[in-house]
Amino acid sequence: MNVNEYNNLLNKYIKLLFEKNKLIMRDAPYIESRYLFHFGDLMVEELKHNKYIKELRIKQNIYENYFGLKREKEIKNIQHEIKKQTGILSKQICELEVKCETSKEVLSLREKYKDKKDLLDSLFFDVISVMHPSIYSLKRDSLWERAKNAYLNYDDATLMLLRNLKINKRKDLNITDLKNDIFLLQNEIICMKRRYPYYLENNLSSVEWIESYNKEINTRIKKLQVKEKEIFEKLKDLNIFVRYFAQPGIDNYLRITIGTDEQMDKLISALSEIVG
Repeated sequence: MNVNEYNNLLNKYIKLLFEKNKLIMRDAPYIESRYLFHFGDLMVEELKHNKYIKELRIKQNIYENYFGLKREKEIKNIQHEIKKQTGILSKQICELEVKCETSKEVLSLREKYKDKKDLLDSLFFDVISVMHPSIYSLKRDSLWERAKNAYLNYDDATLMLLRNLKINKRKDLNITDLKNDIFLLQNEIICMKRRYPYYLENNLSSVEWIESYNKEINTRIKKLQVKEKEIFEKLKDLNIFVRYFAQPGIDNYLRITIGTDEQMDKLISALSEIVG
């Protein structure tokens, strides 16, 4: 075996392992956090408007299919169907709101430890070279997990400790193995960079793109608000009076006050015509 070739290939493989892990653990959270910093609240707002419009369509369908049933049963069916059919949207809204909060922590930590960035990268690279599971047979997987957690949490002290551990059982990788692994890893990294959130990195460095995309989302939201307000106006023309809240946070709700069953049936009929 050519020792120099083997060592060169091994070093190249270690660099690629570092790049992949850095992309996953450091770059992806940071890029996504920057993206959500600029657009997260707008994305949540847009999802809420879409959910509200879907609820209106569900009500229309329920009213058509359950017309004539007792009022209590109609209401129960409506609420059940809304929850069932908007469950995915509700989950998306909840998850996005959590991500928006988490992104603030990611950006805060990044800023707090910005002076340690190069040190942490260097230490993590060294740790990979002495204990990555693709190169070494570890008795305890927890060692590698501990290393990743230390890197994620900007814990340079733990990385220094792990870097100095001696793990003698290197896997039996020959030159052919290394060449194949390098080829696969290079292609994996190329594919990763084409996916979300990595492809956003260059865009997020452009003030023009940020302003343009912000305007695009706001335009979509305004179209949804117009659609919602149209419901209010058309109901008003039919002498069914609702309250439309044109205020942030409550502008995707309608308050409808009616009394008798006859009036309720009139509302149901009108909604069925309007919400198509």
